[in-house]
Parts: sequence; structure tokens; C-alpha cells
Amino acid sequence: MLKATLPFVPSHGWSMESIALGAKSLGYPSVAHGVFPGGEAGLIDAFLKDCRREFVARIAELQASGKLEGLSMTEKVRELTAMRLMMMKPYIRRWPEALAVMGRPSNVSSSLLHLGEIADDVWYYAGDRSPDMRWYSKRASLSAIYSATEVYMTQDISPNYQETLRFLDRRLNDAAWLGACAGQRGGRFP
Repeated sequence: MLKATLPFVPSHGWSMESIALGAKSLGYPSVAHGVFPGGEAGLIDAFLKDCRREFVARIAELQASGKLEGLSMTEKVRELTAMRLMMMKPYIRRWPEALAVMGRPSNVSSSLLHLGEIADDVWYYAGDRSPDMRWYSKRASLSAIYSATEVYMTQDISPNYQETLRFLDRRLNDAAWLGACAGQRGGRFP
């Protein structure tokens, strides 16, 4: 049902209309929207879960091909974060609607769970296995960077989202700079 609904999202948004059209395209009655508990939020939740499965599969392909070998952890974090952001390209113009739906009080916990999973997946597959408090600070920092970059991407009109990738690079460089400053003062920052 998700695969049948997603083609309608660019023109009809993250809406019950898209869900009904997806159901209709499969020959189901429009009341089949109940497949997504919570309506629009259920559709977005299913999409984000599907993105996570696809993201992990793409990472496995990169690892098998050796394309991540020889990269520093910072370079891996950048490449994996950029790859995850680019998965949003077909839906990015409608993503502000999804953010609004997921920002409703009843959906915030699910939204934060998905954001945390993105950050955790990026760090884990980049090779981070830190067992200390840095585990939390790295994921919190990347969550903030990812969400800011995703919002920036919704307004980016540059070819192939080049400005979004530059924005991402600047945020990652800022985090590295802050981490270096914290390290000089005896603190630790990712």
C-alpha cells in the first residue's frame, strides 16, 4: 500500500487523498486508508520505516563494494548523512507538510524516534562504537544537523541540491570546530 501511495504524494501531499488514491490504484476501496493507523501520520511513519530499511540496504551495498574503505569516520558520517538526505528528493517539496503532521503533540515521540534512528544508523555504520557519554552527544549533534539540513533542503532550488550539501558541510565543520574547542578546554564534543 505504501508503494502504491507514494507516487501520489508529490501532487497530493502526505494526505488522506494520497492514501485513498493509492488504495484505488490497487483496486481497494478508499476506506483501505485504515492500513495506515493515524492516517497521514501513519503514512509518514510507514515511509520513514521504509526509508530506514532502504538506507541500511544501501549502506550494505557501499560496504560490500568497498566504497567506504579508506574514509575517515568524519568522511563516512558526511557521506552517509548526505545519502540519507538525498533519499528525500522525490518528496522534499511536500516534506514541510510531513514535518507539520509529525510536529503534532501526538506524533512528536514517533518523530523523535525516527530522527534518533537516522543519527544512530549514520554513526553506527560510520564505525562509531563509543560506550561513553560521547555516544549521546554525537547522536544529538547529528540529529540537530540532519534536521536543520533537511529543513534547508525543502527550500533549496540549486541543481541536484548542491546548496543543501554545502549547508550540510558547513554544519558538520561547525560541529567539528566546536568539538575541537571543547577538547582544548578539557571537555569533549563530537
